[in-house]
Amino acid sequence: MRIPAKYRQLTFVSAMSILFTFIMSGIMTYVLEGGFIPHFMSLWMRDWGVAFLIAFGLNFFLPVRIRRFASRFNRIKAVSTVVYAFTISLIMSLILSFVLTAVAAHGFIPGFASHWMSAWSIAFSIVFVLNFFLPQLVGRFVAMLIAKPADARASSYHPEGMKTA
Repeated sequence: MRIPAKYRQLTFVSAMSILFTFIMSGIMTYVLEGGFIPHFMSLWMRDWGVAFLIAFGLNFFLPVRIRRFASRFNRIKAVSTVVYAFTISLIMSLILSFVLTAVAAHGFIPGFASHWMSAWSIAFSIVFVLNFFLPQLVGRFVAMLIAKPADARASSYHPEGMKTA
């Protein structure tokens, strides 16, 4: 069974958010918690859940606005792509590293800003690299899941038992 084409964006945003936050939260948990500690997996899953909720919302409204901004640099497509990747990476990594640092520190502790900036530099590096190849991989995966128009017609049901033409 394939996903109807009208859910393409929702499927893409969901898959992108799941994979993106899984990778990023794993690395950030490792950095913020000081390595592979005994309860690393439970902390990682906690951080992944928090990061997913934030990234899912951001992935719905940020890309369109950032593409519009990056399109101002459209004389050279590579420049527009780098501007887009840099801008979305900057915004996403600032927000996600802030929240994950606050969660790992159990609130705002003395020296929070220095912990956050250390975490942000790592988060930015991760997000910037992921934004160059992850959307294309997820896009191909989603394309395989979405029903083609021919599939939709072939699976249509009519009370007379006839298929649509």
